[in-house]
Amino acid sequence: MRLRDHLPKIKGEGVYIDDFTPKNTLYLFVVRSPIARGVIKSISKPEKTLLTLTWEDVKAYLPVRADPETMKSGKIVRMPLLADSRVNFVGQPVLAFVVEDRYDGEDIAEQVSVDYEELPPLLDVETAMNSEDQIHPGVEKNISVDKVIEGGQLSAKKEAEIVVSRKIYQNRIVSNPMEPKGVLVHWDGENLNVYGSFQSVFRIRSDLRETLNLQPEKIRVYSTLVGGGFGNKVPLHAEYVLAAIASMKLNRPIKWIETRSEHLKNPTIGRGVLSEVKMYATKSGQILGVEGYVAVDLGAYNYTINPTTPEFIARLVTGPYKTKFASIRAIGVFTNLPPTGPYRGAGRPEAALIHETLVEDLSQGIGMDPVEIRKRNIIGDMEEYVTPLGVRIDPAGYMTVLSTAEIYYKMSKEKYKDKGVSIVVFTDIDRLSPGEGARVRIENGRVKVFVGSGPHGQAHEDTFAKLASETLGIKEDLIDVVMNTTETVKEGIGSFGSRSGTVGGSAVIEACRQLLQKANIPIDRALKELNGLEVEVFYKADDIFTPGAHIAVVDVDKETGFVEVLKYYSVEDVGRELIKEEVEGQIIGGILQGVSQVLWEQTPYDQYGNPLFYSIADCGVPTAKEADYQVELNTLTFPSSLPSRSRGVGEAGTTGALPAVFIALEKVTRKKLFKTPVLPWEIVS
Repeated sequence: MRLRDHLPKIKGEGVYIDDFTPKNTLYLFVVRSPIARGVIKSISKPEKTLLTLTWEDVKAYLPVRADPETMKSGKIVRMPLLADSRVNFVGQPVLAFVVEDRYDGEDIAEQVSVDYEELPPLLDVETAMNSEDQIHPGVEKNISVDKVIEGGQLSAKKEAEIVVSRKIYQNRIVSNPMEPKGVLVHWDGENLNVYGSFQSVFRIRSDLRETLNLQPEKIRVYSTLVGGGFGNKVPLHAEYVLAAIASMKLNRPIKWIETRSEHLKNPTIGRGVLSEVKMYATKSGQILGVEGYVAVDLGAYNYTINPTTPEFIARLVTGPYKTKFASIRAIGVFTNLPPTGPYRGAGRPEAALIHETLVEDLSQGIGMDPVEIRKRNIIGDMEEYVTPLGVRIDPAGYMTVLSTAEIYYKMSKEKYKDKGVSIVVFTDIDRLSPGEGARVRIENGRVKVFVGSGPHGQAHEDTFAKLASETLGIKEDLIDVVMNTTETVKEGIGSFGSRSGTVGGSAVIEACRQLLQKANIPIDRALKELNGLEVEVFYKADDIFTPGAHIAVVDVDKETGFVEVLKYYSVEDVGRELIKEEVEGQIIGGILQGVSQVLWEQTPYDQYGNPLFYSIADCGVPTAKEADYQVELNTLTFPSSLPSRSRGVGEAGTTGALPAVFIALEKVTRKKLFKTPVLPWEIVS
């Protein structure tokens, strides 16, 4: 196993954000709303603080990222840094203060008194979108985004001989990294220096520029070890800006470290998707198209990219299948819960559960084998296909993935005759666009590789060093890799959407190729003679796809309702397997998150919008005991068109496991399921 990434962590030498405390550091604390919806009547500020901030002191909102059409047509309501006279979810920041000693912070917070006029909250999508009560004035039915996404031969549904329909609610999930969020900000009089646990330093810089109206060259962002991300550490959060404002006012470093309790109440929460979709087909098993709606619980505000989530899911609902038409209404709905945002998969697993349950219903409806119906409709190997909704799916090993998985499926059906055995197929979009930045420099007989992306558990340092070594023709020991800071490349994007190894690796390869051309002498001589020679690129790329097929075998205790995953098979077309152990780790970890959503993880709230979960355990995050099932992996290699030839795998496991376990559970219980999670007492009842 390569240890460039892992050894410092194993030895306890890794530096996380709370390990980094310069002299004269002050500490930021945030007072949060204890109610889900209400009007602030008055605030009593605390004593003995170095600085106290309320809405009147900041008067700024967090950025929202969406395409121009969505921003124009939608009812976009951005979240204020601190509540602007109203609160809309339990945990919303109301007041912030700075103290010298972090251990005084909680005591001082208790001095704050806020008088609220409490209002009845709207806590679920269906209630909110059918209510005359408006969370935000002027937003009718609490609908922020409402689009109909359709294309193809819409008249083809008249050819249908069978129509199946499924309504499913996919529960909210807290993205629970080992290390919650944190930031250290220091305004040095000229520049804002920002250190934190970030998946994308360039996104943080861009968001800070917009919120604080600072020039980007005045903002320097550095990431420490991230300690887990899952999408939660991509965007700017209110506390980061409050720390920046405090540092600019006090001219001292300001640190904010999120507690687990805060994390459980804070944006961004994942999933929260209600869908009702029909699939039209012939009795011979040809899928004609899909029609229906996808409604996403946005929470209390538009936050990060959540205005785009409904349409993103809607465009993926046709899956890896050829269809004649599709018509999906994509709706984003405000509720009085914490804002939702990307969580591992970020729309891909949600879409896969929708299309795979429909295909399974169709299979049963016409009495056709689940593999056969998928074979009749799946995209062919190395075939480029554009869906009726305009999604370009690049050539890959779609049919071979399914055919390989069929072997495991038939074997499992024979071995586990009285258990639930499922097979699902999907194609996972890798969010490569617009590309990634990389710079390569010869320095003192070594090569330094700088990349705009940064790791949060994917061994990027080893990956980029390997690709640079292969391209340059030198040993990896001569290569140093520096990532996740705005100070090393002019333009970068970040680590999310299964993109870094694929497009980040391609940027490294392209930069190394151009370095060899620029040197124009053998690399051995260049290392000795061309100190300081460098090349920087921004490698542009379009999105690609990672096909996969999963088989889950589950059993259920008929008396207790407890579910056990007995065996799991995963077949993935990874393009090129950059580092085998890391690919396996990403897929296995992703599978556990998909399993977990079906069986354990949840975020229950009471009728007043108070969270009924107070720890990781309360959220249903699995322990090693629950994760004791066996996973067998089979990776196929239909290369992508990029220099790295790879395909992303960070979200593939989650995308396949959600429908695979869900459908296997249906088979063993012989019940149709309509929500996640599926809890033991629901099974026995």
